[in-house]
Amino acid sequence: MKTIGIVTDGVTKLEIFLNENIRLIFGEKVKINNYQFKNLEKNHLIDDDVILVMINDRVVKVKEYVDDTSKIIKINRSIRQKDIYKLFALPEGMDVLVVNDNEHTIIETISSLYGLGVNHLNFVLYNKNIDQSNIKVAVTPGESNLVPNYIENIIDLGHRYIDSSTFIQIMTKLKIEDKDVTKNLIKYCDEVISLYSGINNTYKHLTIINEELNSIINLSQNGMILISNKNEITICNESLKNILDMDEYIVGMKVTDIDNVEVKKIFELKEAEDEVVKFKNKYLNINKYKINSFGKNTGTYFCIQEITHIKKLEQNLSKKLRYSGQIARYNFDDIKTQSLILENTIKLAKRIAKSDHTVLITGESGTGKELMAQSIHNESLRANQPFIAVNCAAMPESLMESELFGYEEGSFTGALRGGKKGLFEQANNGTIFLDEIGDMPVYVQTKLLRVIQEQQVMRIGSNNIINIDVRIIAATNRDLFKMVKEEKFRSDLYYRINVLPINIPALKDRKEDILMLLQSFIPNKRELSDEVKNILNKYDWPGNIRELRNVALYIDTMVENNKVTIENLPYYLLNYDLDEDIKNIQMKFGLNKIIEVIDIIRDFNLENKSAGRSSIMNRLKEKEVVISEGEVRNILASLKELDIIESEAGRKGSELTNKGIRLLNKIGR
Repeated sequence: MKTIGIVTDGVTKLEIFLNENIRLIFGEKVKINNYQFKNLEKNHLIDDDVILVMINDRVVKVKEYVDDTSKIIKINRSIRQKDIYKLFALPEGMDVLVVNDNEHTIIETISSLYGLGVNHLNFVLYNKNIDQSNIKVAVTPGESNLVPNYIENIIDLGHRYIDSSTFIQIMTKLKIEDKDVTKNLIKYCDEVISLYSGINNTYKHLTIINEELNSIINLSQNGMILISNKNEITICNESLKNILDMDEYIVGMKVTDIDNVEVKKIFELKEAEDEVVKFKNKYLNINKYKINSFGKNTGTYFCIQEITHIKKLEQNLSKKLRYSGQIARYNFDDIKTQSLILENTIKLAKRIAKSDHTVLITGESGTGKELMAQSIHNESLRANQPFIAVNCAAMPESLMESELFGYEEGSFTGALRGGKKGLFEQANNGTIFLDEIGDMPVYVQTKLLRVIQEQQVMRIGSNNIINIDVRIIAATNRDLFKMVKEEKFRSDLYYRINVLPINIPALKDRKEDILMLLQSFIPNKRELSDEVKNILNKYDWPGNIRELRNVALYIDTMVENNKVTIENLPYYLLNYDLDEDIKNIQMKFGLNKIIEVIDIIRDFNLENKSAGRSSIMNRLKEKEVVISEGEVRNILASLKELDIIESEAGRKGSELTNKGIRLLNKIGR
């Protein structure tokens, strides 16, 4: 196992923090050893693979204790994004005292802050021998105990985190190419502001490209392997390992080191072009190619296929050529709900499915209109016939008429030889689903009306009538009745398609489905905190099921354990939650009074003093805020109800919750 040595001046909270910080990226994949300068002996050399020190003069100092000075890395440190935003809320030109454990670290902190773009403040070095009581605000990276008592406001940024550029240096020196480590660093880059954003962004970009390429390679059913001109295996996909019945991880190995003699023989073939080889109880088709880069041979690529897989592809191709129609994959069992309103909608849709009349499905975007249309088709007598789905909004106007109704050869420039069947003809005896019908051009609406009335189509450039038997299901998220009044949609067509109307309720109208559906979309079982449940249930979900699925995928990506907290939610959900609360309390009491009360509670909490109602009233009088005790009582009750504060009887009084702190940060206090 690779080792990392951390050399500090002594055992401190910082040393513990650095250990935890390194574990965030490397987990248990490296061993960490801690050393203190005061305990080092010159005859005992540090032989770890990488040696980390905090500041430049310690780099010089540690050299006499290491076996190889090229292993030394000076740690660059930065600040988390959520902590740095506190400084941007301060007014421009304000004097801010910077406090740390010594002058070197104070200067380093100031340099880091300027480097991160905090250049609107006048940072002042703390000197305990000078009276600096004229300064009201101090900033410190985790050393708030050193801040003098006369400072009114302390912004504690917490210990500065190791910059991502340092982690890239460590990974390079240790030659670590681990998927989990890379994933951890990408996530880390989004939370900690990098001092070297160009390096950071380039690393993320290259890593994402590499991941995408690996994903594409592993999607292939063909066995793929790339061998360098040094006879080392650089790429090997999962299909190749399955075809050759290999369990071991062979990337990085030399071909000569492979234990399996039969496998080794395949990679030692001098030439192979559609070479058929018997391997165990199966036959393989092998192709070998030389890889050239800038005119130089850089390696060899093998593409290996199992003959049985090739035959299966041929069978599937023949089947598709025989049957070129589309199918409906979903049925009513796929519609999950605990909502009475949607259950009644499903019951209605099942009755409608047995009919053969035209259906109009309405509902907001993302509610599952196509899912409902496919379910109706699969419940109908046409279930074994084609289901053709057409998105009227996505299809170019110039192509819509020819795609829907077909055309004859030579009817326009670019027409296919022999002409083409339209989608209505392809859907014969089955169902055609016209999604987003409200976006259909008026001239196409006219022709569609005739098709519905007569159950006949005429191809472009033809005089022949073609009889069809097609059921039409239309869908839209627009108000067609309003469009009819505005003469944007034909009234006669509207009444032709609105024979059997179904409205799918929006997610905001069936709140009982939100948490159930979210859990069903997350591959791994997760436990939601009460605060998360509250935010999800309060949100209006304008994107409906589609948006809920996206949030589920986001949560599954962000959560490292089974507990889902508000930090694992997309930022816009948190902002929505706070915006709604701000609206509610502003309507009741006025925003200024509310903020004054929350501000005072925050100040009391920071001072570790009781935030009782009488103490709050006294502080409001000092600030000359005109407010009655009854108003304060009602404000505190509302804040507690909204989970912005927690209140306890006795000395402790009111205390800001995490949500309350988020609210203050949002309004810039």
